[in-house]
Amino acid sequence: MTKTTNGCLGLFIAFITLTVALFSLSACSNHKTNVTTLHYSAAASLQGSLTKIGTDYEKAHPDVKIEFDFSGSGSIRQQVLSGAPIDGVFLASKSDTDKLTSAHKANSPVLTLSNQLVLIAPKDSSLQGNDIAHLINSAHKIAIGEPSSVPAGMYAKESLSKLNLYTTNQSKLVMGSSVTQTLSYVASRNANLGFVYHTDALTNSNVKIISPVADNLHDKIAYYTATVSNSKYPSQVENFNQYLSESTAQNIFESYGFIKP
Repeated sequence: MTKTTNGCLGLFIAFITLTVALFSLSACSNHKTNVTTLHYSAAASLQGSLTKIGTDYEKAHPDVKIEFDFSGSGSIRQQVLSGAPIDGVFLASKSDTDKLTSAHKANSPVLTLSNQLVLIAPKDSSLQGNDIAHLINSAHKIAIGEPSSVPAGMYAKESLSKLNLYTTNQSKLVMGSSVTQTLSYVASRNANLGFVYHTDALTNSNVKIISPVADNLHDKIAYYTATVSNSKYPSQVENFNQYLSESTAQNIFESYGFIKP
């Protein structure tokens, strides 16, 4: 074989190698552009469990990336009503969900979880017992979520009102912008007592559960998923929402203390 032939063969092999490399880069580039990013807003009490579930879902569905934002359900409702770029929601309140669906801002709501309201205190508190009236009257500061925007606060207000304790103790109340902030008020001893979800109380070793709050004192605690109506990716959101109701996700929720609806 002549030097000229060897040179041509070398050029040909180099050309083929370059072509394959460019094709591979193009394929990788196309794959990346096919990833759908969902902007998903959820109640603050879901942060730990939903983050875990989202990571697992992304591994099983590499064409989907989920960016979570966690806040009070009322705040999320206001954001959706204002046209914020949100694709899906997971709210801790039937009322907030209903307001979105009646305004045609969300659709396909699904009851997905429940929870338990509890009364907590700092871990070294001397307060004890399950007489909520006695506990409330003994406390100097009581943390609850802002009832107009935080479902846990709404349930707390309903419970206190049924016990005829809300109006007489209103000056003691410290309002949190989310159930997470309410928890932090008690954990940092800025409040003697607080109303949070059972799942939140389990996440902080600086608080202890004093007493569960009877379910008949407040509306049923219900978490709903829904698809935001102006989402560009409604089928992907509905697929994820459906996954949240299936056993794999429900088992994770249960491990964080949530209750099946």
